[in-house]
Amino acid sequence: MSTSPIARGLAAACLVTTGVAAVLSSALTPNTSSSSGARIDAFAAHAGSVGAALTADIFVMLLGAATVLAALLAWRHSPKLAGVAGWLGMISGSAMIFLIALDFATHAAVGVDRKAASKLLDNITGTPQFVPFLILGLLGGLVAMVCLGIALWRTRAVPRWAAVALIAYEPANVLTADAGAVAFAVANALLLAGFAACAAAVVRDGLPSFTADTPASRPAAVNEAAAL
Repeated sequence: MSTSPIARGLAAACLVTTGVAAVLSSALTPNTSSSSGARIDAFAAHAGSVGAALTADIFVMLLGAATVLAALLAWRHSPKLAGVAGWLGMISGSAMIFLIALDFATHAAVGVDRKAASKLLDNITGTPQFVPFLILGLLGGLVAMVCLGIALWRTRAVPRWAAVALIAYEPANVLTADAGAVAFAVANALLLAGFAACAAAVVRDGLPSFTADTPASRPAAVNEAAAL
């Protein structure tokens, strides 16, 4: 695998930035599963942290691209799993943009008529068209990360603890969504840990050149695994 130093740096920066942004967003966004009105109240009470969280969300929107970059590390030796991870990662990341937009809408609702704003948010989340975004964003992300972690585990492109962290990320993310900001941030730290390991692998080995697969072109760890 080979990539220019600039491309390696940009890819690694995308991976690390996405992970850091996910931790910051989860730690700073008020954690409530109550009604739209309660969410607006929580956003109003934590205006400073919400502003910082929304800034972090700008970089969380790189999640699809970061998932594809991580999947490329396993592409040549686990193309099916890496392909599913990459495609679903892009789709899930795109759906997450809409879900993140709901936080921007909630933030914008602060300071306007509370009853009307709550009704508007309820109307958005209550439409049938909202369901696909929720499924693709959450379930799609879960399948993408599990496939990514398994592909990275099988190819040993990153340390296996990093593959486990990525597999555990989405289940932990869902389970801690209503458990408080600290627990939610810790769950997202699994994504940061996994992506940071992928970033280190990109800097060290580069990304696939998509040339013919020969023993000489494989990372030493993969050749050792193939010989077992």
